[in-house]
Amino acid sequence: MTDFSDPSGASLRLSDDERERAVGALQAHAAQGRLTDAELASRSSAARAAVTRGDLAPLFSDLPGPLELDGGAPATGSVRRPMAAQQSAAGYADEDASRRRPERWGYVVVSIVPFVALILFFVTGMAWGYQYSWLWFLLIPIVGAIAYGADGGRRR
Repeated sequence: MTDFSDPSGASLRLSDDERERAVGALQAHAAQGRLTDAELASRSSAARAAVTRGDLAPLFSDLPGPLELDGGAPATGSVRRPMAAQQSAAGYADEDASRRRPERWGYVVVSIVPFVALILFFVTGMAWGYQYSWLWFLLIPIVGAIAYGADGGRRR
């Protein structure tokens, strides 16, 4: 999050995306009744013309909440939302996190397989020779592909 009172970050130049996030935050404040249409127009044009983060400080000095310029989320997410909107957004976030989180069995199996492959390598190598016993190490990527799938577990 951006702290406009911190002078060390005031000289950092803004990207086009950061300017648009600032304008989005101003629009969210206007939608909540904190800014009039004239103030919104004036501050939006000033935000689009801003060169550094310090140029944005006066535009948000009388508005509550921090402005998120560093993250990938739009700036409107840093403004307080009604409770119903927070709950629905939290529900989506939890659902997305559960889809991205691999199952517990995947962690366990992928963690154990290298040791199993190493043991099988030595046991079969001593019994039948080491010519083909290296093939046990192919279990590691195979089990990883089965546990996480081709998308790296992001689909779950």
